[in-house]
Amino acid sequence: MTKPLTFSVGIPAYNQGEFLEATILSLLNQTRPPDEIVISDHYSTDNTAEIIEKYAKHVRGVKPPPGANLAGQYNFTLMSQSCDWITLLSSDDVARPNFCEVLMRGAAGSDDAVLVRAGWENIDAEGKALEPNYFLRMPKVVRPPETIRSQQEVPKVSFAAFAIQRAAFLKAGPIPESFESLADWALCVQIAPFGSFVYENELISQYRVGHDGDKFRKRIHMWVRDEQRMFYEVFPLAAKRAGMKDLTWIDKASRVNFLRYITGAYDYFSIPERAALFPLFQPWAARVDGEAILDSLVADRPLPRSFRNVAERGKQFIRPFAQKVYSSLQRQ
Repeated sequence: MTKPLTFSVGIPAYNQGEFLEATILSLLNQTRPPDEIVISDHYSTDNTAEIIEKYAKHVRGVKPPPGANLAGQYNFTLMSQSCDWITLLSSDDVARPNFCEVLMRGAAGSDDAVLVRAGWENIDAEGKALEPNYFLRMPKVVRPPETIRSQQEVPKVSFAAFAIQRAAFLKAGPIPESFESLADWALCVQIAPFGSFVYENELISQYRVGHDGDKFRKRIHMWVRDEQRMFYEVFPLAAKRAGMKDLTWIDKASRVNFLRYITGAYDYFSIPERAALFPLFQPWAARVDGEAILDSLVADRPLPRSFRNVAERGKQFIRPFAQKVYSSLQRQ
């Protein structure tokens, strides 16, 4: 008889005590309870410690090394979990009652699974549902090397709705601690060579958005640096591990993402602000032959229009509508 898989939820926490209790209670109200809940408190100065103490019978509190950055906090939280399958759930997010059941069903559904992903819905600061998010046209099972290539523009995993096999994480190695913000993307790509990604087409969690300001303006410096780490460190290593010979797609994907960020910066920032961003983009521009486009960013002239940018704008318009229609069909 096959031994049942065990499942652990890790919660990296820092000064989100106002939401943490709801996160814990959502995990204690599961159709299939987690075998372990680990809360890694990064020396919060609010009431986080008191909440962990309040639920000490149900959760295990740990503390990462002082001064750990985001990637260090994630690595520590993952390493602190002891079950067959592990995950990270933000301390301001909420697990639906089917969270553990669906992820473990996916884990048991494929012999070589190393990651399970599912749908989620965005909520606001008060917990009001905003919109559902499914991975439209996502295959049930994706195998290497497509597990790598499919993430070349954005991570095809929600941080609020995934689980990974602990053995695969140990084999892949820790997230590089140089990562400042996109550590979850690096994590998913790093384990991608070692097995299949399974998709469970259900909403299993609520991802809180909008309560911490405009992330693009606040994090663009970190994101641009991390994007380059993805394309020049993480993707090449994952591709090598998967035995991929042709890596030209990595350079192409890097250029696509460079253009996307340049377009975002052009739309979000004033000319003086864009001029201040010029040094940030210079190393990336040199790698993707984007110096002329970077010059357009700081000049008082429109960016060159491309069919791809037009298509992206179309997808931005159509996708929310498609998600709503798809969600209504799922409920029928």
